[in-house]
Amino acid sequence: MPSTPRRQLTRRSLPPRPTYPGAPGVEHEQPAPPRHNAESRRVAENTLRHAPYLTAELKRIGGITVVCLGMLAALTVIDHLR
Repeated sequence: MPSTPRRQLTRRSLPPRPTYPGAPGVEHEQPAPPRHNAESRRVAENTLRHAPYLTAELKRIGGITVVCLGMLAALTVIDHLR
């Protein structure tokens, strides 16, 4: 077991690369795709993966709502007939 807890460990990272024109390595490298696209794609894939479950859950909620409203209507009619 390490002598220091995990939260106290620091991770080393490289300093950010320079982005100004003429910086070494800036002209020859292809720009990395923005992170926003990767996050958007991940969210879209997650939504598509959960879509069948969400559809089934919405149908179940709709069915319960219809049954409750039907029972309320039936009790209202019975109350008026008394």
